[in-house]
Amino acid sequence: MAIFLKDSVPVTEGVSGYPAPYNLGRGNLVYRHYTEAGGLTQFGAAVETLLPGGQSSQMHWEEREDEFLLMLSGRVTVVEDGVETEIGPGDTCVWKAGTPVAHCLKNKGTTPATYLIVGTRDPRNITHYPGLDMLASPRGYTHLDGTPYPKEGKKT
Repeated sequence: MAIFLKDSVPVTEGVSGYPAPYNLGRGNLVYRHYTEAGGLTQFGAAVETLLPGGQSSQMHWEEREDEFLLMLSGRVTVVEDGVETEIGPGDTCVWKAGTPVAHCLKNKGTTPATYLIVGTRDPRNITHYPGLDMLASPRGYTHLDGTPYPKEGKKT
């Protein structure tokens, strides 16, 4: 068993690993990745803080990975297939694997917003980015026709 006392897992700056022209840069969020610290492999759990003006990711949905979000503090706008919904502390989101509901988070406010994000880790997962010429697969980022993007970073 591993116990992590408050603040014992370091804060990491989120750096987008998407290929150009879809890269979101840095400065959007910071996170504490608890399952990485604990060495877990079947699911991932992190506490992320989305900074004002930040966007969590490109709009996406996962073929083989469930995602769960629990808002802890602040407010974010959840964008699902173009529909925006503002959520706050205690609100949750669930995105079931294989359900093509593209989503991302935006912090349109002036204060940081913190949430717990949990997802399964299936090494066969494919992530779809509707409206973009991009897929993420175990081979890395590719164009929709399967042509690989140059290896510039890791999947976010």
